Amino acid sequence: MLGELRVELAGGAAYPVSLVGPGAADVAGWVRAVAPAGRLIVVADSNVAPLYGRALSEALTAAGRESRLLVFEAGEASKSARVVASLWEGAFEGPVDRGDVVVGVGGGVAGDLAGFVAATLMRGVRFVAVATSTVAMSDAAIGGKTGINLPRGKNLVGAFHHPVGVGLWVSALTTLPERERRGGIAEVVKSAVIAGESEVAALEASSAALAAGEPEALAAAVAMAAGVKCAIVGRDPTEKGERALLNFGHTFGHAIEHASGYGEWTHGEAVAAGMMCALRYGVAQGLTPPDLVGRIERLLATQKLPTVPPSLSLSEWIEPITRDKKRSGSNVKLILCRRLGRCEIVPTPIDEFVAWLGTL
Repeated sequence: MLGELRVELAGGAAYPVSLVGPGAADVAGWVRAVAPAGRLIVVADSNVAPLYGRALSEALTAAGRESRLLVFEAGEASKSARVVASLWEGAFEGPVDRGDVVVGVGGGVAGDLAGFVAATLMRGVRFVAVATSTVAMSDAAIGGKTGINLPRGKNLVGAFHHPVGVGLWVSALTTLPERERRGGIAEVVKSAVIAGESEVAALEASSAALAAGEPEALAAAVAMAAGVKCAIVGRDPTEKGERALLNFGHTFGHAIEHASGYGEWTHGEAVAAGMMCALRYGVAQGLTPPDLVGRIERLLATQKLPTVPPSLSLSEWIEPITRDKKRSGSNVKLILCRRLGRCEIVPTPIDEFVAWLGTL
């Protein structure tokens, strides 16, 4: 289970990653502890707001902190300049100063949007992340990456803006739709592959419990992934090197999301299929052992996650990949795996990569 994790940044800065809850008053107490002063702007989507966002905002107000709630439409399509502008306007409908705090409550989309609003509002205010999904708890809420999508690709505009605390509201997973819960396990599997044999073996041993949504198994899984993310972010907070390993499967996954219009496939489903693409490409390059492909494929399949990508045209693959942030000149930086615990950043010539994509 999760002890008191911390992201340790250069210069002595740090922030906690904590289990919070189970009730809104408990979470409000934790928010007040990590952000003891300032007005609070709670941001949540239209699904999470009635379940948790409104209750948290009201609990904060009841505890004597000025708090108000801003709500945006649920879905990846809301990671847009239009929605960010509406949240800016909503923030300024009341008093705002640089001592205020934005509290993002929800999954990865809410964290990305709220974090970006915090990074840009008044040139930067404090940010608190309260994660309510498996994707956010295991990956997205930790690390200070914020951003929005453009029509040309995912997360092309954003900023690094670390929170002052990350709360994992694990009891909220009980209301998460099954598809979203399972999708988040893709990020857990990603972290396990990066970490090593013991982490993957633990997921294999608990795969049935995870698939059933058993709370203890979910808590242990997201805690493992959170620990992996905290350690890597602490060593490389702005993705100059090692942190890029956390993009394992994402170059392919972002292309899948883009081609499917950010809705037909969830982020987790796209990452699952993207990891399998990366593993198979690694086998084709003589770098990844074939038995690793089968092992991760079985693990993903137990969670009812896709292990093959949708049928995309070559142009649907190429356009978002060649605009991806992981491109460098004539190369794409792919994350490939030699073995569990040994993933590498491999600059790959685009023409060679495109030729392989043509075989899918």
